[in-house]
Amino acid sequence: MRSLTGALVLMILALLPGAAFASGNKLLDHCNAAIDFMDNEPANPDFGALGYCFGMMQGVTNTNAMYEVQLGKDALFCAPEAGLNNGQAARIVVKYLKDNPKELHRHGTILAISAFMQAYPCE
Repeated sequence: MRSLTGALVLMILALLPGAAFASGNKLLDHCNAAIDFMDNEPANPDFGALGYCFGMMQGVTNTNAMYEVQLGKDALFCAPEAGLNNGQAARIVVKYLKDNPKELHRHGTILAISAFMQAYPCE
């Protein structure tokens, strides 16, 4: 069932227009800005980058929460019971992206899901 869910996500992403395609490079840049904001509160934060990163984290984790309710252990990943906030999610994704630079050409959503699948596999 997990492969079917993953395939559906990929098919939906394939239907998005080219302008909506956001690579891992963009996700890494924007989530690095978000982490910098959380850690240092810069004087002139890039709110567009913050919104992009935190929005992506919220979208992916909320979608998977729905999968967890509907599919149980067949969800894409199994988040901790206490939940996963956007800041923690951004840190997980940035670490994954830095550890896998050869994947940065891929769609950011797919990479975020891969990061969470690695961090929180379903038993």
